Amino acid sequence: MKKGILIVSKAIILTMLTGCVSNPMLPNYLNAGQGVEGKSLTFKTNTNRFITSLNNKSTKESRNRYIDEFILQSDMQCKSYLTASQNKPKVSSLSKNELYMNIFDTVSSVFGIKYITDTAKNMLSGNSDAQLENQKAYEQALSPEIYRGVEINRERYVQKIKQKQKLPIKKYASVEFKQDMLTYDKQCNEDYGLIEINRALKAMQNHINQPHQSMKPSINIKAVKEKVEKVTKKVQAKEKKVQEKKKQESKENNNSIKPNK
Repeated sequence: MKKGILIVSKAIILTMLTGCVSNPMLPNYLNAGQGVEGKSLTFKTNTNRFITSLNNKSTKESRNRYIDEFILQSDMQCKSYLTASQNKPKVSSLSKNELYMNIFDTVSSVFGIKYITDTAKNMLSGNSDAQLENQKAYEQALSPEIYRGVEINRERYVQKIKQKQKLPIKKYASVEFKQDMLTYDKQCNEDYGLIEINRALKAMQNHINQPHQSMKPSINIKAVKEKVEKVTKKVQAKEKKVQEKKKQESKENNNSIKPNK
């Protein structure tokens, strides 16, 4: 028992150290596409410095200690990954674009600001550098809600893993729980955060239609609405300046090629 407590304590201390200090020996959490232009980056938990380990003789207890450490370290590393990904070049993604469109539609339904959300959808239409810049603006503004959405989704999956930890080693062996680890890594993705935002908005929409049901928002819905409004107005103003500049440049070019009388 003391040995188990000691291992967990060491894991917590190690997590605090790796979370607070930038260690050049730690591999990057970004894989599958590093250095390849136009390819999305994905998250993978770095297990190189784990205190616990697995082998053919692992027991139910040692398996569960490994899983606990994995979840602890993965959560810390996921936060670092999401923060770092903010500064990475954005890649055009139809699925992510659709997730934003769904959020705008639900915000419109819940708060009745269709004139704003229609403009927001227009700002993300097409496949241009301007569209990617606009998406980045929404992403940066909504990052706290997106990160919270990722956490909520992963917390939900952890509960499934916790139930499986009760099973004997033969029924929840390395093949099964390693697959769960891969799934858990996959969920460290902004898309899952956007899905949770829309889920929370849909819950609010259902509450409005059925007010007798209790409602405990998992994400700050009011903040989502206010940020969508603010970013849309900012992006719209920026787009207007760009169009005015182009119009002025076109006018000047036309004047310069007019023949002298």
